[in-house]
Amino acid sequence: MALKLPLPKIDKRGVALAQARFSAWWQGADFDPAAAAAEIDAKLAADAANDPGAEGDLFKLDAPPFDLRLDALQRIWGEGRVFPADAAVEATLPTRLGLSTTASLAVFGPGLVAPLQAFATTHLGEMKVYEWREETHALLRYGVAKAGLDKRASVATVDLETFSPPVGSLDGVISCDEFTYADNGPRLAQQIAKALKPKASAVIDCYAALPGGDLSSAFATSFLEPHLRAAGDIAGYFSEAGLTVAANDDVTEEHLAAAREGFKRLADALASGAPLQPGAGRELAWEAEAWRTRMKLLATRRLERRRILVTRPE
Repeated sequence: MALKLPLPKIDKRGVALAQARFSAWWQGADFDPAAAAAEIDAKLAADAANDPGAEGDLFKLDAPPFDLRLDALQRIWGEGRVFPADAAVEATLPTRLGLSTTASLAVFGPGLVAPLQAFATTHLGEMKVYEWREETHALLRYGVAKAGLDKRASVATVDLETFSPPVGSLDGVISCDEFTYADNGPRLAQQIAKALKPKASAVIDCYAALPGGDLSSAFATSFLEPHLRAAGDIAGYFSEAGLTVAANDDVTEEHLAAAREGFKRLADALASGAPLQPGAGRELAWEAEAWRTRMKLLATRRLERRRILVTRPE
């Protein structure tokens, strides 16, 4: 029988002080050991008082390894984001589904936590999160826990081509770009139709365009290869799956405005002298070049952003 040795006791105070010292160095700020120690001691004491058996919030979360690409994307689109969006607009999407406070909202492909935080402002029930970008999954889980959403939001990794949610299990769906990247769009529409409860609805955000070689460079930095279709074809997938298409809105201007705001944010950050990790400049350059092309295609309507609302009949 193997000998079980006791685990070494973690010096929580020492670890927290080291984290604070590194954070100050990273931000270029002065480090005050006495002030940092007092703040940490107060937090540890509060954690112990609230839950003597708990380790405290400082030690519940292990941040995933630093990722240059995800850091670059968040510098452009904002913390917790890998694509452009307006949080105020995102907050309105759950209301379009007519969900009760006890209903469960399924969110496909938020990337990172910021969209979920926006949805949570208007949807007070639980959220089932299905993420297909493997690269974002660890940081998404971390972000959900850090934002305090882990009590009502579960996160699962899925494959766009094999994903099959349980039949009749979903009260409402918000889909973020699944129909931009899924190879088999009709199959995915059928899976959503089967999973929705009677009278339940789904909001589908995606790109739409007639396929062509001129689109390739606009998606050169995407997590998956895009499979673009005309807006009418995408809506047709849902009609063929037995769903009612209640709206098929062109939200290109809204999307383009969010993208422009992202690059303004990046320009302001770079002008302020924000520190960059080695290699981060290269990642930012790649993203900027791809998005320069994408924004041009959006501006000329060669590429569109669509928001489709579908409902399952009773």
